[in-house]
Amino acid sequence: MDTLMTQDEKDEIVVEFMLSQERDSYCHTLNLERYDQMLNGLPEGEWKKRVEHLRAETAKRLNEVDTIIAATEKQMPPKARIEAAMLRSKQKDA
Repeated sequence: MDTLMTQDEKDEIVVEFMLSQERDSYCHTLNLERYDQMLNGLPEGEWKKRVEHLRAETAKRLNEVDTIIAATEKQMPPKARIEAAMLRSKQKDA
């Protein structure tokens, strides 16, 4: 059905999407670590309740992102095409 998109363009889209999901996962993981550290030292009160809520929401979102990553892995091109797509993306950004 695609008549205008090249394979390179398709590869770049899925590879860039995966990279953004991996970044999202990493940020959520960092936030969970930060919230855990904060919760160890916070006194009871509204701020601690807020951080507990943020931690729960972040854990939920991390699970969602990890599920998206697992599904996207099945759509990834072969390694050589991934590397080529990453190189093209870096060149565009430069």
